[in-house]
Amino acid sequence: MNDMAIDPRAHAAPEILETARLTLRPLTLADAAWAGRESGRWEVASKLAFAPSPNPALMAESFLLIARANAVTRGDLFRAVIDRETGDGAGIVSATVRPDGRREFGYWYAPFFWNKGYATEAGRALLDAAIAMGATSFHAGYFAHNPASRRVLEKLGFTADGDETPQFCTAAMKRLPHKGMALEV
Repeated sequence: MNDMAIDPRAHAAPEILETARLTLRPLTLADAAWAGRESGRWEVASKLAFAPSPNPALMAESFLLIARANAVTRGDLFRAVIDRETGDGAGIVSATVRPDGRREFGYWYAPFFWNKGYATEAGRALLDAAIAMGATSFHAGYFAHNPASRRVLEKLGFTADGDETPQFCTAAMKRLPHKGMALEV
């Protein structure tokens, strides 16, 4: 099935997704402060394609507004990942619609939430929501210097797809070795 043929209004994901420890909810402008601060940390931004380091609140607000608009017009899924116990923003997880019809799966988390299973837990919830919307094909990737991201993707069922095209990293201001992965359901 081609994801581009899906009418996002007819097959919308639930607004709120709950897991054992997390709430995944739509992004709001109030998220810009923590999202900009945490995604702009060098140890986070250096593992992402589009986040500058530092990431000023105005840049984060622009990203959030674009993400919200794409959710309405294309059916992109962007969710703030919130720790249910503390109410803290842990990161962002997404499944956006690509021109080829596949979903681009992505995520980032604040360092405090690393190595605790949050990425896998939130990723599974978002992928399940996208699949319930009719998505059948996903692409993801990671910079070669970030094997932890590869491990998360493998836990979610992704496998290497052979795409090793270097990708630009805004924080590093250069192209870096990048590995592609795919998931077919």
